Amino acid sequence: MKFGRNLPRNQVPEWASSYIDYKGLKKLIKVAAGKAAKSGEKADLAEFFFALDRNLEDVDSFYNKKFSEAHRRLKLLQDRYGRNPEVVTDLDDDEVEELMGALLELRNQLRNLQWFGEINRRGFMKITKKLDKKLPNTTTQHRYITTKVDPKPFAKDTTIARLVTEINKWLSVLGDSQNLDDSKSDKSARSARSLGRASVKALLSVPHTVFDTLEQAVRKDNVAALKTALVAGNLVLLDPASQSMLLNLLQRSISSRSKACIAYLVQQVKSLIETDDLNERNCIHRLVIHIGRTKSANAGDMEPNAVQFPVSSHYNSHYAAPNTPGLLPRSESENQTVLLSKDDEAVQILTYLLDCLQPAQRSALVARDSLGRFPLHYAAQFGFVVLCEIIMAKMQEWGLFNVEKGIDAPDWQDKEGNAPLHLAVIGGHPLTTKALLQGEDWRGDGGAIAHSRGTVSKSSVVLAIATKANFTAIVKMLVEAGIDINWQDETGNTALHLAARFGHVQCAQTLLAGSPEQKANLELSEKSFAWTPLHIAAVDGHLPVAQLLVEAGAEVGKMDAFGWTAKEHAALRGHMDIADLLLQHTEPVLSLSGSEESEASTSSSSPPEFSSLEDRKSNGSTRVAEPVKSFGHRYLRDASLIMVSLGSMDMRKNTEAVKLDRVPLAEAHTNQLDTALSVVISAQGAQGEPSIVDLPVDEHYSTDPVLFHAKDISKVKLLFDIVPTYSGNEKNKVGRGVALLSTVRPTIGTKRMNLQGDVCVPIMAANLEVIGTVNFNFLVITPFSHPNMEVNSQQTYWKKMSSTMVIGHRGLGKNLTTNKSLQLGENTVPSFIAAANLGANYVEFDVQLTKDHVPVIYHDFLVSETGIDAPVHTLTLEQFLHINSDSGSRNHRNSPDIASRDIERIRNNSPGPRQRSLSMGFAGDGNNELEERMKHTRDFKAKGFKGNTRGNFIQAPFATLEDLFKCLPEHVGFNIEMKYPMLHETEEQEMDTYAVELNSFCDTVLAKVYDLAKNRNIIFSSFNPDICLCLSFKQPSIPIMFLTDAGTCAVGDIRASSLQEAIRFASRWNLLGIVSVSKPFVNSPRLVKVVKQSGLVCVSYGAQNNDPMLVQRQVKEGIDAVIVDNVLAIRKGLTKDEAKAIKEMSEHLDTGNPLENGTNGTSSAEKVSGDNDVQTAVAAKA
Repeated sequence: MKFGRNLPRNQVPEWASSYIDYKGLKKLIKVAAGKAAKSGEKADLAEFFFALDRNLEDVDSFYNKKFSEAHRRLKLLQDRYGRNPEVVTDLDDDEVEELMGALLELRNQLRNLQWFGEINRRGFMKITKKLDKKLPNTTTQHRYITTKVDPKPFAKDTTIARLVTEINKWLSVLGDSQNLDDSKSDKSARSARSLGRASVKALLSVPHTVFDTLEQAVRKDNVAALKTALVAGNLVLLDPASQSMLLNLLQRSISSRSKACIAYLVQQVKSLIETDDLNERNCIHRLVIHIGRTKSANAGDMEPNAVQFPVSSHYNSHYAAPNTPGLLPRSESENQTVLLSKDDEAVQILTYLLDCLQPAQRSALVARDSLGRFPLHYAAQFGFVVLCEIIMAKMQEWGLFNVEKGIDAPDWQDKEGNAPLHLAVIGGHPLTTKALLQGEDWRGDGGAIAHSRGTVSKSSVVLAIATKANFTAIVKMLVEAGIDINWQDETGNTALHLAARFGHVQCAQTLLAGSPEQKANLELSEKSFAWTPLHIAAVDGHLPVAQLLVEAGAEVGKMDAFGWTAKEHAALRGHMDIADLLLQHTEPVLSLSGSEESEASTSSSSPPEFSSLEDRKSNGSTRVAEPVKSFGHRYLRDASLIMVSLGSMDMRKNTEAVKLDRVPLAEAHTNQLDTALSVVISAQGAQGEPSIVDLPVDEHYSTDPVLFHAKDISKVKLLFDIVPTYSGNEKNKVGRGVALLSTVRPTIGTKRMNLQGDVCVPIMAANLEVIGTVNFNFLVITPFSHPNMEVNSQQTYWKKMSSTMVIGHRGLGKNLTTNKSLQLGENTVPSFIAAANLGANYVEFDVQLTKDHVPVIYHDFLVSETGIDAPVHTLTLEQFLHINSDSGSRNHRNSPDIASRDIERIRNNSPGPRQRSLSMGFAGDGNNELEERMKHTRDFKAKGFKGNTRGNFIQAPFATLEDLFKCLPEHVGFNIEMKYPMLHETEEQEMDTYAVELNSFCDTVLAKVYDLAKNRNIIFSSFNPDICLCLSFKQPSIPIMFLTDAGTCAVGDIRASSLQEAIRFASRWNLLGIVSVSKPFVNSPRLVKVVKQSGLVCVSYGAQNNDPMLVQRQVKEGIDAVIVDNVLAIRKGLTKDEAKAIKEMSEHLDTGNPLENGTNGTSSAEKVSGDNDVQTAVAAKA
């Protein structure tokens, strides 16, 4: 669901162009599905399968090439040292260090390759699954994966896993060897043996005593002794064996800082090239690497930087990587000079060595190792400015510094295509980058070089990498150096696209500022969806970047390949701050009347394809809307349902779904924590198939739960098994987490529950060590039954939609002190009756439960009228009704007989003796007393008033759900909003984080509804997704609507965060539709059709619905209902529009013109005739 979105974050950056082109393939599927939907014929998938096969070939060939390189290096190592790691006892410390460095580098490459294969395999599985989903008649996934993908080497992890295990064994032995506290004599002996191994031929004719003498001479920097020993051993010769021995001695002299020996040996050595070196490096390479490693010694065990996979709430590391800090200090700080200066002993040795080289040996400074790198590459990679300056100065002095085409030209690039400049950027070293760019201008021809640099695409790649990593100083330098800022990669992305995607404001500023020679092109589009950087900033919700782009002159109204604007993307995804910003800079909305109406309808005639809502990427051809559900849905009969979601529903938490502990390097080979892993979710004591989820867990798993059914919840155990992805079976479990449902979440008394839903359990390995944790949450839904509950033709969901319905908000409207006229109290019986009389088809009200489990009508979570912030569920019915009883007279305020008589009168709907208008205070100061009592409550402090209070509104007593069923005529439908707090709401209201147990809450209200509903139209709605699920699974016939703030205010639950998530949630669980705040629909009216194309009913609410013009904007796009405060004004506005439609129709008939299409694909005539049955009723039962 989110694979396309997460792919860039999970790539090895340097290999990004070699991954599956997921977005391109997805686009082909949607084009094919669109054509098939329009023509009604079978989809033509030839183009898709051709592209899929080419993708498979590309991934496979890249993997095989990289694997053969790694395998060749491992074979070289084995040829030199044999297959038995115990040989390390013969190696000295320097060689052990070098060998460890080579092994760690190799293992890192193999791991990246392993991850490359895993991500691509997952990509092929996801794309074929998407094909099967979009085109249900195709069953491609199983066949394609088993016959074409799985046989490929990249889809099988076994070979790499075996090689990594082998390397781990070596590393383990080397690590033990390094940790041994050897005595000096032992070290000396080992050193001598190691020296002997350098040349087997020489060893045959040289006595052991000579080796010891050589070793001692080098250590003590005694040239005379060294000469004597060499002559004694007959080693001052030009034959290869002797030269190998001399090179080995030179390396020792460098390690021992023996300057005199270095000077002598350099004279004796013919060439510095070592033919038998594992990495094909010479002593200069090794010295620079040694300095780099030891000076960034805090780099632990020196593992080169593997790609840093993001660790966030939605990503785990692909392995529980051994605890090895990165080799490269990615400081992006300017303290590198503090780490190393020219006075450092190691740096002086390097300078001395270079000064001693003879002209014939100087080419060693530009000799390439097995990776195709010069010593300068390593100096840049480690980020030490002084090393780069020394090496560049010598290269310039010796005529080896050809920078006519720039220091990033192909001549400077290694086998990966990286020049020293690129490595400095990737490592995040601004000073080193600066030094290299200055070094290139040593002859003062930097201007010409900068001009030519635009052609070096690799440098533009590096600019993209620096932007992605948010290395602001480096981005600035590269832009100033003339690197092409408008360069596009294979997918069409520029550096500005990346700055927009990751929200890097400073990088975006630098790129937008550009340089005198070049400016950023803001309208360049990536290839998949033709998104500009502004589209991407809107999709990913980065307001500061969007502001920068708008200020820089980005085209706000530009549409992507499928007709979406950036404003619509932002509104859909809940980024309303961006949508509002873009609205201010958008051309005025075309008038909905007069000559421009046809233009407006044209612009909205091809709404965005709804399937783009499945993930962050938009797409698509128009698709015929799915029919609205007409008969009931599945529901539970005898067993309870358990819904288990990995991760947290709370977006504010940065919690990984599965968090595996990092393990020490020495133990890496003892477990399987450095391979690709999956988690298997299963349940004992419950029915349901185990579900396998690959790690890292995608973010959508928190909203896509695993389902189990059980008759006895108390006996259910949830099991979370960690298994290797490629051999996940019973025998190979890495660890297990267990949760007992009966006790894992603490209870709070009877029929009460904690709203903190997340649960964390430890994962135990086979050796009983805790190796990590699983974070999850679960929901248990119990079955509900009632004698009146049945599915028959009298209880269809929703018969027809002929025009927009008007629903009264909290009766005749929400109470506001800004109203010009006196209002009836909200959520009161008189208010609901008045709304029905004024033409509302339904009335909307909020239901909560009292302490004694009676459903009452009250909007706020806290009852301020008590004088304290008391939640409704802490008051009994009697206490609740007494707070605002019918009589406000102080004379009988305390009379229990009269109070109970008043309650009875409310029940029977009989009028009482009329007193003075309830809107006025009595002779006393009752309303002042109430305000005085409420003045310290949260609600009163925030608003300065409370709804349905005397003096501000026409007060009426509080009502129960039963009162409304008895008092309102049966033709008035009920939109019952189930008011149940979510965790973030309790925190906002500073309430205790507990509430009535979810199932008890729903069962109580359902029982009352089925007792009293008869033939009344009922709709349930709720902002709480769990309430919607509960109601849906408990009964088959009453439709449920999901309420959403659509991103207009901060929420915790991801499902409530945007219109996109609301559509996804309602579609996934077969709800009737959504009720969204009107803001996104007013901002981007075409989103109404997006909802409807998903097969959902679309309703809106909010203050903007009190403006007839804004309601009309939604009606034009076919909205099914609007919830309003001003019922009469909106009803009149809609009726007027219908009258106008009738007039237009008669004019068309007179002139013989064909009818224009009306709202939502029906003609105006149909709309009007549809209204004849019931005045504007849309949801009549059959």
